Amino acid sequence: MSMARVTPFKKYPGTVTPLLEWTPSIAPLGIALYSGELFPQWQGDILIGALVNNEVRRVRLSNHGREASDVEGLFGELDERIRDVRVGPEGEVYLLTDSSEGRLLRVVPAK
Repeated sequence: MSMARVTPFKKYPGTVTPLLEWTPSIAPLGIALYSGELFPQWQGDILIGALVNNEVRRVRLSNHGREASDVEGLFGELDERIRDVRVGPEGEVYLLTDSSEGRLLRVVPAK
């Protein structure tokens, strides 16, 4: 499998090195900072739709936002491309899928 190379540079003068990167790309789309109370374990994490992986990546920020670590993939059981991720006013997570029927899903903790 060959990968397309976007640039030969790992660092370049005048630019800031990313905190986190995926190679090959996960095709990130739809990013939300979680600040709700329904999923306290996600507090302050970033939720990123990953089109290639058919999931949402949960990224933990630390050191006052100077470090990032890819924690886990979520919602892969849907087996649908996630186009957008949003956090609702009560802490619920909304996912917009890229299926032929395109679904808007509201995610809340299991009871």
